[in-house]
Amino acid sequence: MEVKINGVKEEIVSGTTVSSILENREVRQEMVAVEINGELVQKGKYPTLTLKAGDEMEFLHYMAGGRS
Repeated sequence: MEVKINGVKEEIVSGTTVSSILENREVRQEMVAVEINGELVQKGKYPTLTLKAGDEMEFLHYMAGGRS
């Protein structure tokens, strides 16, 4: 089925979870925030929340830094 991940159309298997997508990309779950269709997803739901055809997933990496 087709979804968009970070703006790129991709084919994934039905039943794919948020956690599995992050793991496949070697993204540490504690270091990102995930939105599905514009809504922030609670980290506790990553292992069980499955994507549906047409969903748009965005993940944002936390970054530290700034000026001193």
